[in-house]
Amino acid sequence: LLAPTDAFSIRPAPKPRVGGPPSTTGIRASSSPIGDLLSGITGVAPSSLDPPADVLAGTSIDPSRDDVDLGRVYKATKDGWSAIKFHECADGKGSAIVVALSKSGKRFGGFNPLGWMSSDDYGNSNAAFLWFEKNGKSAKCPILVGGNTAIYDYATGGPNFGAADLCIGPPRAAVMGGFAGPDVENSESVAGNLRRGKSSVGAAYDYQKGWPVAGEFQLAEVEVWCNLNVEKRVPYRGGGGLFGL
Repeated sequence: LLAPTDAFSIRPAPKPRVGGPPSTTGIRASSSPIGDLLSGITGVAPSSLDPPADVLAGTSIDPSRDDVDLGRVYKATKDGWSAIKFHECADGKGSAIVVALSKSGKRFGGFNPLGWMSSDDYGNSNAAFLWFEKNGKSAKCPILVGGNTAIYDYATGGPNFGAADLCIGPPRAAVMGGFAGPDVENSESVAGNLRRGKSSVGAAYDYQKGWPVAGEFQLAEVEVWCNLNVEKRVPYRGGGGLFGL
């Protein structure tokens, strides 16, 4: 299975990909705080925001697994900041980790074990979590017991963990969602801008001291990484909700 032309893979023993850059040899446990701060100030994002290896251990996209070829499927500064562009790149790709860099130089994100399908509905999962860098190491904000409303899959919104815990590029118009089915109009005019986000951790995820953003914030980069070995699923267009893992 060939990766998209903009995909970066982080499997060991790199092999060049047709139409794209060669694989990298691994992922970093943490980033450079000074480098991230400069990227936020200058607005020039790093060529790649490597996912945190430690928080991925034991997940469905753990890069140490033989059946996982973890690669980047979306990069906002390259693919576009619109939520529509995000879904064009990420929908149907299975479990994913979001890596975001704020303009204040903070690196954080979340793990979505359900993936995105533009369903305009929410999904439950006990495997989801938020993550952030703290003192050079990665830390988790685990999902609360029950895993309720872990992921909101808005067709006109970006990555949305919980109703308000972490929203990147929230929709600019009300979403019907739920059992009524997806909205009729999923267009650029109402699509969220992934340059902007908001966060209030505690409703669906367990707040941890050091979580780097609160209220509204702005981003310098957003990336999504998935298992490139997963066959793409057809986006779901009916109502009725997502089933959790």
